[in-house]
Amino acid sequence: MSLSPEECTRIITNVQEGRSQRSTARTVGISLSTVQRVLQRFQETGMNISRPGNGRSRCTTVREDRFIVSTMLRNRLLRSEIAFKKFTTTM
Repeated sequence: MSLSPEECTRIITNVQEGRSQRSTARTVGISLSTVQRVLQRFQETGMNISRPGNGRSRCTTVREDRFIVSTMLRNRLLRSEIAFKKFTTTM
């Protein structure tokens, strides 16, 4: 569940005003672990915005992606093994 920046600010403000993490979680309607994560991120970075996701690293470049898409669009019946051979021989 992704929290909005306003909800993160509300969590941080409640805890800084002296409310417990558990009561803050109940008030906002989220789990205690989510409150703890928001507070930990705020202590580490000093900001209440989400960090950029890491995600899976790319294994092809934008140019290679265009080549794959154009090859498959030219011949929609092309099997993946043959397309892979074309891809590896031309790049």
